[in-house]
Amino acid sequence: MSDLVGRLHGEEGQVLVMVALMMLGVVSVVGLVSDGGLIFAQRRDLQNVADAAAAAGAMQVDETAYRATGEIVLNEQLARDAAAIYLDAEGGLDYVVSVLPDRVEVLVSRQASTGFLRVIGVQGIEVSATASAEPRYGVESAGP
Repeated sequence: MSDLVGRLHGEEGQVLVMVALMMLGVVSVVGLVSDGGLIFAQRRDLQNVADAAAAAGAMQVDETAYRATGEIVLNEQLARDAAAIYLDAEGGLDYVVSVLPDRVEVLVSRQASTGFLRVIGVQGIEVSATASAEPRYGVESAGP
């Protein structure tokens, strides 16, 4: 019996080391899950900005061409300006606006901030989003 007590008495500190390592693992997983959710939310918000900027650009229809021919054509300069104004108002974005004859394409990116990952030196992660919108004018049909 005293032999068993002596053997257990010499292993007292091992549990503390195991608990410390397990806590480090749990905190790391919680941090990654938390930062992952934060980054995905920022990416979703960036996608909303890209969608809105593309839609703002696609609303810039060349009214003279529409009245003359009935064809919906983008006014390329106004479309580019409208999308850029929207993106500039958002602030802190890198973006590219491409205006094609039939659509406006927007590519945006920014640094998403992190929380727990800052502890290991990761201050931010770049996220990006793309959107495309086609010009439309008026109401095409009132049906269901």
